Amino acid sequence: MRYTFYLVIFLCFFSIKTIAQQSGKEKISISFQNISLKEAMQEIEKVSEYTFFYDATELDLKQSVSLTTNNEELRLALHRMFEPTMIAFKIQKRQIVLTTKQIEVTKKGASKTIRGTVTDESGEPIIGASILVKGTINGVLTDIDGKYTITAKEGETLEIRYIGYNSVEQTIKGKNIINVILSESNVSLDDVVIIGYGSQKKESVVSSVNSISPANIAMPTRSLANTIAGQVAGVIAIQRSGEPGNDDAQFWIRGQSSYMGGTSPLVLVDGVPRSMNDIDVDEIESFTVLKDAAATAVYGAEGANGVVLITSKRGKAQKTVVNFNAQFSIVTPTRMPKLIDAYNYLSLYNEAEWNDKGNPGDLSNFFGSYSQEIMENYRLGVDPDLYPNVNWMDLLSEHTTNQRYTINFRGGSEKTKFFVSGAYYKEDGIFKSNPTESYNANIGLQRFNLRSNVDMDITSTTQLSVDLSGQYKTKNQPGNNSSTLFSALTRFPVHLVPMYYSDGSLSDPIGAASGRYNPYNLLNHSGYIKSWDASLQSKVALNQKLDFITKGLSVRASLSFDADFTSTTKRTKTPQTVFATGRDDLGNLITQTIQNPSALSDPTYSASGGTKKIHIETSLNYKRMFAQKHDVGAIVVYNQKETQHQNVAGLQLLPYRKQNFVGRASYGYDSRYMIEGSFGMTGSENFASGHRWGFFPAVGAAWYISNEKFIRETKAKHIISKLKLRASYGVTGNDNIGASNRFPYREKLDAAGKDYQFNMNIGASGGVSDPGSTGIIESTFAAPALTWELEKKLNIGVDIGLFNNQIDITADYFSNRRDHILIQRKTVPATTGFRVNPWQNFGIVDNKGFDASITLNHKIGDVKVSARGNITYAKNTVVEYDEAPQAEDYMYFTGQSIGQPFCYIADGLYTPDDFNIIQDNNGANIYTLKDGLPKPAANVSPGDIKYRDLNNDGVIDKMDQTYKNGLNSANPEIVYGFGLNLEYKGFFAGIFFQGVGKATTNLLSSVANIMPFYSGVDSSSARIEALDRWTASDPYNQNVMFPRMHATKYDHNNQKSTWWYRNASFLRLKNVEFGYNFDKQMLQKLRMSNIKLFVQGTNLAVWDNIKLWDPELGNSTSGSTYPICGTWTIGLEVTF
Repeated sequence: MRYTFYLVIFLCFFSIKTIAQQSGKEKISISFQNISLKEAMQEIEKVSEYTFFYDATELDLKQSVSLTTNNEELRLALHRMFEPTMIAFKIQKRQIVLTTKQIEVTKKGASKTIRGTVTDESGEPIIGASILVKGTINGVLTDIDGKYTITAKEGETLEIRYIGYNSVEQTIKGKNIINVILSESNVSLDDVVIIGYGSQKKESVVSSVNSISPANIAMPTRSLANTIAGQVAGVIAIQRSGEPGNDDAQFWIRGQSSYMGGTSPLVLVDGVPRSMNDIDVDEIESFTVLKDAAATAVYGAEGANGVVLITSKRGKAQKTVVNFNAQFSIVTPTRMPKLIDAYNYLSLYNEAEWNDKGNPGDLSNFFGSYSQEIMENYRLGVDPDLYPNVNWMDLLSEHTTNQRYTINFRGGSEKTKFFVSGAYYKEDGIFKSNPTESYNANIGLQRFNLRSNVDMDITSTTQLSVDLSGQYKTKNQPGNNSSTLFSALTRFPVHLVPMYYSDGSLSDPIGAASGRYNPYNLLNHSGYIKSWDASLQSKVALNQKLDFITKGLSVRASLSFDADFTSTTKRTKTPQTVFATGRDDLGNLITQTIQNPSALSDPTYSASGGTKKIHIETSLNYKRMFAQKHDVGAIVVYNQKETQHQNVAGLQLLPYRKQNFVGRASYGYDSRYMIEGSFGMTGSENFASGHRWGFFPAVGAAWYISNEKFIRETKAKHIISKLKLRASYGVTGNDNIGASNRFPYREKLDAAGKDYQFNMNIGASGGVSDPGSTGIIESTFAAPALTWELEKKLNIGVDIGLFNNQIDITADYFSNRRDHILIQRKTVPATTGFRVNPWQNFGIVDNKGFDASITLNHKIGDVKVSARGNITYAKNTVVEYDEAPQAEDYMYFTGQSIGQPFCYIADGLYTPDDFNIIQDNNGANIYTLKDGLPKPAANVSPGDIKYRDLNNDGVIDKMDQTYKNGLNSANPEIVYGFGLNLEYKGFFAGIFFQGVGKATTNLLSSVANIMPFYSGVDSSSARIEALDRWTASDPYNQNVMFPRMHATKYDHNNQKSTWWYRNASFLRLKNVEFGYNFDKQMLQKLRMSNIKLFVQGTNLAVWDNIKLWDPELGNSTSGSTYPICGTWTIGLEVTF
């Protein structure tokens, strides 16, 4: 009995406990915020003994729910969690059954006024949060107190959104007041990166990818390419001209891997190959650079040189937001050439003549071509018509302007979202236009941009996107291009003729010829050119979710059509010009006609062209998470593209076509281990059948170490908030050998071939006395085995976040080898019979280096501090060049970098100690090199450049030129940038520096534009730097820029040598900006959400070793080119 009693007591206790459990009175502790209902149920099942049951067709499992409870009864916790939703629950045994709430309303569908307040987790009101009735366009924004009022119907759902916060949905069910607390989003825009054919969470990325905020490249310039230098790790960008419309920077991703071209990266705008130069920065949502094979292999051949992904802004489900931006800039040329005045120029010429005669006596007593009396007339400006002193740089303005205005509209409903923008940009050149006719001879550029991106939800699973964009550009310029004008400005003599005579006559020298035309006439009296360029881009995309087959599956198809058209017209004229030889008794100029006039011509066709592009793409996508740990993704893509050009000839008229098959699969486990494999298979018409398809695989893996328990569950997580190792290896391809080489595998026949000697006439010497008959010959032999260039890419990277990601560091090492480079063979003996050397896959180039970036974000009181920096180092080496055997090891290009200079090594200047010196009867010195010194071909004197005899044969000749000279290519191997930004109570300021290293510039790249008297005294000019020269009065001075002056062209000193090369490294103050964002509470009263007033300066200063011109111009005709300009901009941005 006693045991029976105990058994009864036990069963009763067990029953009571079971009933309690079944009624949901057991207590749980759990916390989660704004996760999907499905995820919430999984979390609750983990901490309780209950299982959820529901009808998946009735419940929205994606809706967000939140719950924070500590030792609370399950039934009470569930009641709080489901209270804001349309979900009811019932606990039966160990099951939680979910159903839809039954709402009873007094009047079905009745409208009511809903009020409330939106705050953040700290209780601060959120101004400008969007409250939208889901599925409609009915929406409002919160006011300065975070309050809102909206009219909605019972049973409808309010969606509350704000950038940087998790969205919340609240169903209207009887209440008239709905207050909402928004929590900060754990996944910001910065946590998601755009990759090939999609996007990924940053933590899942295994490849080398860098993104940059559009705000960091928002500078007052037309071309987007000019803003990225020093901004993105891995990108090397150089701007070689400042001319409006022709100032696009060249850029490469991780340097150059081929000496045969085809090194430009692929640029995709919204997934379609397009130019990025004329996109307005206010249209851009994201700018991403893909660098290694794991990131680019899915683009097949076209991704061999890296990929730039630009996505434009799209609409949002919100009240329409209007943004207006206006900017006005003052533009100032940097470092213009400075010319020597007429007196000093002619004095320098007399000195050069004295040098050429052996420096007899004193220079002051030397009678050169220009007497002291004539020199004084120039110095005193006695008669500017006959003794002119012209600074041709006066034809250039000290300042000019540009303007930029943009407006965009962004908004929509849950069903339809839109982004519409328009932009206008205007820039004037620096030429001073002063023609007699009513036309503008200055450069002038205008650009208009339009864009419309519309996304429509056809059904809950079908989305249609329609994108339209276009640019229209017009350009005005003088009848002569800027290269011709700048060359004339620096070459035309300053003493020969005035810009125009005092009586209004236009001047020209006797014997005016190319390079000797008066620059004033070239600019103002040679007519003008007008051109326009219209571009249209369109894209239609359809995205269909296939969750009914399996969750996470979708299919996407898109079609894009792009077209651009250009046209140029020209009007020419010839001015009547004269040359004044003196004055008559009345003081009038005595002139002779140099050129007879012709009136401004009617407009004539100059050039036109156009391109059409068609891009078709379809993809099957799969993305799904299993058990909260297994992240699986896959994509298969097919695309084809066609490009056809107008106004070209022959085979160039045929369309260029390519096809691609792409695949990628990725797997991530528990946000710790990631692996990804991809391939691109591309077909190219450049190769013969059997060789057209290239297969380019890649694999990448990552280990997110900081997500391991030994860091995540220790105090180390507060220091090491992110630590990830990445590695990838893959193969990419290239088939680009230049647009002029269509079908290079085919043979070419020449119908006018010589040397078919059918009826030979034997000449007196035994040879053929006539060229013989013509016939059909095979000029270029067939090359049916041509195939893809291959580039094998290895990348090892690390991502580090410190102190709760206040410091973020990314670093990558890369090693690439491109082989099978398509070249025309150089070492083919003539005896083989080839008339044109054949094409073959033969060249090899290695490219190695590293890139890294760092960002720091910190808050000190009310001051937000952010800093960023990046560096890229890329060194290429030519491994195989098909080079003929050289006499000396130092003459091989193989083993050098692409663009490595080949020149003499200068050992300073000759001094008197190098010569045996005797004097002739006139006191002139006769210089003879001492025995033992190598002899150049020219007769040298003290002050001439001394070249090193590398082969020690006692002679200076071409065998002493070398690639091993300690110089670098004109394109830098190192590019870096760093900046600092501060924010304080609406005020903001920022500064950014850009620099390059390991680059070289040849000051003598265009000898005629910098060397005095190269073309004679009346066909040359001289810059102020020519006064820094060797002189006979200081014969041992080596610290000069110019060697001994000569009165005529002296080729010995004009050879390429280390004397003329300079280190082209520089540090530039690229951008300075400061401004103020007005108080939002004040603006709310004006129905505005933001007003930003700012001042911005670009290209404000540069520190370098060149000094003569902006170092970024490089060789650039020895600086005789349109200069890079600095700007000061005032801007206003208003958002409604």
